[in-house]
This record gives sequence, C-alpha cells and structure tokens, in this order.
Amino acid sequence: MTLTEWAPLALVCLLGAMSPGPSLALVTRHAATKGAVAGVFCAVTHGAGIFLWASATVTGLGAVVVSQPTWFGAIRAVGALFLLYLGLSALMSRPNESGATEKTPAQPDYARAGWEGFLIALSNPKIAVFFVALFSQFIEPEASIFEQFIFAATAAVIDAAWYALVAISISRAALMGQIRGRATLLNRCFGAILIGLSLTMLGTLWVD
Repeated sequence: MTLTEWAPLALVCLLGAMSPGPSLALVTRHAATKGAVAGVFCAVTHGAGIFLWASATVTGLGAVVVSQPTWFGAIRAVGALFLLYLGLSALMSRPNESGATEKTPAQPDYARAGWEGFLIALSNPKIAVFFVALFSQFIEPEASIFEQFIFAATAAVIDAAWYALVAISISRAALMGQIRGRATLLNRCFGAILIGLSLTMLGTLWVD
C-alpha cells in the first residue's frame, strides 16, 4: 500500500470521526466533568471498538451484519437502549457536599469512562455501514492480512486520536474552573442529548 493509496482512506476516516453524534457527546461529557484522563480513556477505548468493527468489515463479517435486517435491528436496539442508560445516568448524577457531581474530577471513574467509550462504539451498527461503504472503495479482494490490519488500525488510531484531542482541548485548565462549577448542569444537558438521540433511534426502529 502506497502513501497515495493510504492518504484518502485516512482523510475519510478523519471526517467520519469528526462527525457529531453520541460518541462525541459521551467523550465531551467525561472530559468536561471528570477531566482529561477520563476523556482520553473514553477516546482510546472508543478507538478499540472502532478497530473491532473495522476488522469485522475487512474480513466480510460487517457486510453480513448489515445485510441481515434482524441482526442489524437488534444491534440498533441495543445501541439505543445503551444511549438511554447513559442519558439517564447523567441526569441522575447528584451534587455532593462540595457542589460537584458524585463523579468529580478529583475522583474520576476511569474504568467506567473506558467501558462506556468501548460499548458506545460497539453498539452502533451505523459504524459497520460506514466501513462497508468505505472499505469497498479501498480494499481489493486479494488484499493481504497485513493490508487489512493497516486499514483497520488506521481507522482506530485516527478515531482515538481525534476524540483524545477533543478531550484534552475541553479539559484545558482555562476552561475547567468554569466547567467544574457547572458540572451538574452539564451532566443534565448531556443526559438530555443522549436521551434525545436514543428516542430518535428507537423511533426509527419503530417506523422501520
């Protein structure tokens, strides 16, 4: 694989990662209310979920999932319910005695940030649709296992790097003083966004 063949793939992966959605809302919430490390944990594990979807796609499994309405619908339903859970969890975060939320930046739950980042990527079947459409333009049927790995790793690294950059930017010291004082309000806003996305997905499933 040459650089001229890899660069367009990397650019499309970057544009896909930059598109707003539930993943961006989740990483932003962790970075804004728990700090940079929690946000980066969420970003890296989200990239791991992307790697699994990309690997499944280059091996043909992603196309199978997309072509099976029952499987695809089941994953969409799980994804919508997971977003609903995340939204309700954010809404139910209560202030403690210091005025911050229970999950304060001083004692962030890195494991939870990591698992949520991983699961929100894994439970989003639209990622498989994206990769099926993308890789069909770049991967030849005779591509070697190494080339398939490069494609999947490119998508994962770019995704994790983008969201890590978002997390670090949001959690800059100049912003954190203002953000921490409004942690409860931010959690409620992010909760409302995630619940809205969840209900939209469930509504689409109902119509389909």
